[in-house]
Amino acid sequence: MYENNFKNKVILITGAGSGIGEALAKKIGDLGAKVICVARTKDNIENLSEHINKKGGKALPVVCDATKLKDMKNLSQKINSTFPGLHFAFLNAGGNVYQESIEKSELSEWQEAVNLNMLPLFLGIKICTPLMRKMGGGNIVLTGSAMAHYASEKNSSYSAGKAAARIIANTASIELMKDNIIVNEFIPGPVRTKQALMHYTKEDKSSPFNNPNEWVKEPNEVIDLILHMFSYPTLGPTSQIFSLARR
Repeated sequence: MYENNFKNKVILITGAGSGIGEALAKKIGDLGAKVICVARTKDNIENLSEHINKKGGKALPVVCDATKLKDMKNLSQKINSTFPGLHFAFLNAGGNVYQESIEKSELSEWQEAVNLNMLPLFLGIKICTPLMRKMGGGNIVLTGSAMAHYASEKNSSYSAGKAAARIIANTASIELMKDNIIVNEFIPGPVRTKQALMHYTKEDKSSPFNNPNEWVKEPNEVIDLILHMFSYPTLGPTSQIFSLARR
């Protein structure tokens, strides 16, 4: 269904070491794309890249902290020296890593958690723009969260980071429209990943994993929507939210 969209196209995936990013990298590699696999954990992305290459795809593993400007500039240079440009980017790095009330939050830990969900998008767009402009346009998808739009106890850092990312994406969609670069937000809803389940407890009634009306998914079950989002032309929808959440 999607083969013609991705054959020999270049895609950047941050947060590729596990979960949704890993699942997408494997799938889109199978479809013939050239995949830049980015994460902080070297073994994860090297194993992922080996898997893609063995199946006939092409993968470039890059160890990178997506919150660091120096790392992201280095990533940009590697992409520029290896490929003619960039067609797609799945800016997926982030996570709900700090859960505490506002009153009891340590400022440094709270700010680091906000940055984890904001800076990878800001810096990702910053480096992707010139690489996509070289190709005459591009398609950027960020992993957002329904929690950017509502509050819950002890999750102010995550909600604030994702809300900031949403506004950055909106702004970028306006700024990059003239360059045929579209920017849209993907909201997966609850997905069984190692990071998402790290703080999960059956007693937390506010957790979407405990909501009987929610669809709790595996990573492979959400990637078809991302592929669909990438299938739109560069004159297609921008600044839109595509959600699998049921809230």
